[in-house]
Amino acid sequence: MEGFSQYPLDYWTEQIRAGYPLSFKEGVAMEKDLNLYQLMKLANNLTSVQVGNVVSYAVSYNINYSNYCTASCPICAFYVPMKMKGKTDRGYELSLDQIRSELGKAKAAGATEIHIVGGFNSDLPVEYYEEVFRTVKREIPDITLKALTIPEIDFIARTTGNSLTEILSRFRAAGMDAHTGGGAEIFDAEVRKQITTPQKISGEKWLEDAKIIHSMGIPGNSTMTYGHVEKIEHIIDHIIRIRDNQREVPGFLSFIPLKFSPDNTPLQKSGRVKMPASGETDLKVIALARILAGQDIPNISVYWVSLGKGIAQVALTGGGSDLVGTAFSEKIFGATDRKEGTSVEELNELVRQIGRIPAQRDTFYRIKNYF
Repeated sequence: MEGFSQYPLDYWTEQIRAGYPLSFKEGVAMEKDLNLYQLMKLANNLTSVQVGNVVSYAVSYNINYSNYCTASCPICAFYVPMKMKGKTDRGYELSLDQIRSELGKAKAAGATEIHIVGGFNSDLPVEYYEEVFRTVKREIPDITLKALTIPEIDFIARTTGNSLTEILSRFRAAGMDAHTGGGAEIFDAEVRKQITTPQKISGEKWLEDAKIIHSMGIPGNSTMTYGHVEKIEHIIDHIIRIRDNQREVPGFLSFIPLKFSPDNTPLQKSGRVKMPASGETDLKVIALARILAGQDIPNISVYWVSLGKGIAQVALTGGGSDLVGTAFSEKIFGATDRKEGTSVEELNELVRQIGRIPAQRDTFYRIKNYF
């Protein structure tokens, strides 16, 4: 089915709305055949019928428990190599007292969600994570705990001699409510070789693990990191694989495209990536996410931390329907010198300025308050 521009956008809106899933070949053809305005218009049409006029966000507080990592991925500026432990003052592991201190700040900020991720730290036992999770729930009993990327969970299971289901059962008992969906990067194997290392699971394993996690009743987000060495075909392939996984075993709460920030990363230092993706690419990715996956994952998130607030606003008029969260104390993108913060008031104003209704939600996309 090619020649997309030969049909009115309303035609494609109705086709997709009726449940017609575009194939990879059709996604590539649509990207080539429609200009950016047309893609955004189609995506905006779909947003209005799939989620309406509300733009949501969570009041989230990030805790990055350690930056020591055995993976040392070229895409990352946050990690300190595990072999450097004890040889540098750049690495850290948070103690329980430090975790409590962070939780005090989260409580003061009115957070409804704690977002916990870190490096692949091979020195930390299962009991460390369990005690961190229990501490979160003791200190703020009503908080939702969204913890760990899928590769982190897989790494902890492998290095501690547990199966994935065993480790998840223990984490859930300790207080884990949802996973973060991170670490998906780009699923294409050849691209993945250039941006990760063998210590991180493959794209296929990420998707398999997601099915297991979701089958156990633990939902979470899905992500994609773009703007490095991939092509548009890899982006389309990634989005469709996420969508199809959701159709097989539902559990993804949202889809979050993450714009790669090259500053201070090995990819930048090697000269393989010199600049971030263009604003046009950012808008195209959000639009394609809505067009290809919005019927199955209606919450298409626009992460203002990686995009910047100006592009984020525009993306909300072309497929996006969520701003992820306040991301208080975020350190991973911060390691690339993206240190811009925000507030509930500012997010509300960003949404109002484009004629949408701002709303605070919980982790599971249930609206708590409209503004």
